[in-house]
Amino acid sequence: MKALLDFIPLIAFFIGARHSGILAGAGALLIATIIVYAIHFIRQKGKFDKQQWVVLLLTILFCGGTLILRDDIYLRWKSPIINGIFALTLLVSAAINKPLMQLAMKDVFSLTMSGWKKLTIAWALFFAMMGVLHYITAFTMSDEAWINFKTYGWIPIMLVFVIAQFAVLKNYLNPELTNKTTK
Repeated sequence: MKALLDFIPLIAFFIGARHSGILAGAGALLIATIIVYAIHFIRQKGKFDKQQWVVLLLTILFCGGTLILRDDIYLRWKSPIINGIFALTLLVSAAINKPLMQLAMKDVFSLTMSGWKKLTIAWALFFAMMGVLHYITAFTMSDEAWINFKTYGWIPIMLVFVIAQFAVLKNYLNPELTNKTTK
């Protein structure tokens, strides 16, 4: 449910940008994000995790800047910066031996500390690559190409990465998880 809700702002951006331009898309993205995060806030009993705070605050900042200054440059920077923050945060967590992917996926995989660090670095590299792709599409391609990539172009890349991750780590699935699914 949470993942499906998170697609609503992207759909709102796509529809707004396609029909009325990038500024309308920024407004639709901002409004949809605030509504979706209000729903998350209620469902999560008045709490956001750090990732949700980063996305919410940067969306308000970049969409707000785009709308107030009537310049889409701010919105174009949103995705590269968010992906860069995630990449840097993951790299730092691995470097200080507190890999964040362990917190996120400990119920799914049973890995050694070295395994968690490698997984965290893999995700950091993925987010860095996505930041570069978002930058390239935002600043070197047409508005249409950027809108398409920002809305749904990154999804197949993410799916391939996640499927590849599970293919590589299938032998490390948490035994408790596999026992639950076979009962």
